[in-house]
Amino acid sequence: MGDRSANESQTTIVIKIPPSSHADDESFAATVAGIVNSAYTEAERDIFLPNYQRTSPTEIAQFIRNGQLAVAYLEGSGHPIGCVCIKLLGPGRGEFGMLALDAKHQGSGLGRQLAMFAEAECRRNGCTIMQLEVLVPKTFRHAGKERMQAWYQRLGYKVVKLGSFDEDYPELAKILSGPTDYKIFEKKFVEAVA
Repeated sequence: MGDRSANESQTTIVIKIPPSSHADDESFAATVAGIVNSAYTEAERDIFLPNYQRTSPTEIAQFIRNGQLAVAYLEGSGHPIGCVCIKLLGPGRGEFGMLALDAKHQGSGLGRQLAMFAEAECRRNGCTIMQLEVLVPKTFRHAGKERMQAWYQRLGYKVVKLGSFDEDYPELAKILSGPTDYKIFEKKFVEAVA
């Protein structure tokens, strides 16, 4: 899969799909899981019950084995500072999720670079549509989720479906703090020819 470099405040960032051997590095998987869980603790505050963890080192290791996780690193150190999960859902359709950055690197443009990396990987694999899902509480406005939705729209994504998280993911619904919907956003890479 691909590599991409970016210059951020004199520090070079590299985004790449790590080799499957990284799945056996418990420290690496734990570091990436920590970044994700820290980011999601903030991003999904008040949506899930307290002490909710978005992922685990075991799940991160499996994503690495499957070639489904892109990781952003500080060049030279090999230290992960962010990630995005990339999946091929079917012919022509990809998905990204679990986009997370170390707090020190949020607001730097690295999130956009990770999203663009995910899109490029899916394009390389023949995808013409990219999708993502965003949780939305039904009973209150969540400022962080509203910011994320606006950000995805600036990246060219449009809402195509509103689903009930409680109905579609009943096992996960048990750990929600209240009724929650999810929005599926899509971005078409290639316009259909009439």
